Amino acid sequence: MTQNPPRLPGLGSASLYLWHGRALVVGPGIDSTPHAHFAAQITVALERPFRVRLDAGSPWVSTHAAIFAPNQMHQLDCGGAMLAHLFIDSPQCRHAISSVCDAGYRQAPGFSGVMAALDEARQGRLDIDAAERAARQWLDCAAPQAAESSTLDPRISAALAWIGNRPGETVTGGSLAAQTHLSESRFTHLFRQQTGLPLSRYLLWSRLLRAVEAVADGEDLTAAAHAAGFADLAHMSRTFRGTFGVVPSELRKMTIAFKRDVR
Repeated sequence: MTQNPPRLPGLGSASLYLWHGRALVVGPGIDSTPHAHFAAQITVALERPFRVRLDAGSPWVSTHAAIFAPNQMHQLDCGGAMLAHLFIDSPQCRHAISSVCDAGYRQAPGFSGVMAALDEARQGRLDIDAAERAARQWLDCAAPQAAESSTLDPRISAALAWIGNRPGETVTGGSLAAQTHLSESRFTHLFRQQTGLPLSRYLLWSRLLRAVEAVADGEDLTAAAHAAGFADLAHMSRTFRGTFGVVPSELRKMTIAFKRDVR
């Protein structure tokens, strides 16, 4: 299921595009304390440079583009600059993406198309499918070694559809394996191989998508946490911050688009 960006009351100029294993955020940069999160992060300036460093004791680096590996400590000093961030959560990225404070992917062939798409997002004119295409091209430019296959086994496609039709429900590897007539161990191995995510991480993204959907529908954060199957708002906040490095209250300042299917 695809949802194009709804405009929530009182939003600022930031946009969030979210699908399984990926998130694209476009808007004014948020200054941060030193932090690390599960997802790899690729950041580019849309206008003027910003500053980054990998820990509180390192010197600041002024840059137009940066890459942060999963679980890499980093800090941003944005000074109000307009930025775009691509978050990627996949096993391939654990070893394929290295941290670079001053990255050169802006000169890569094809990145001008990514910048054009990000400018459309900044103006609220980019739909979720175009955002997904731009994210793939961005990853190809910044870390081509992390590229993934776009062809899914029909059994995994069926399992993804089954998950997508049951937002908020408890889903297990055993129940999905039974749906696809595979053993649980074979199913979970094939799932990770095909989607780039372990089943547990994919289901976590499903819950985050459900929470984002609830916020987009006007629910408060506590109701969104419960709708997505989190124990409470604190649990969702820890998960959200651990994935994206910001608290879910930032959702109230964003235009939101999401997509439940993987490809």
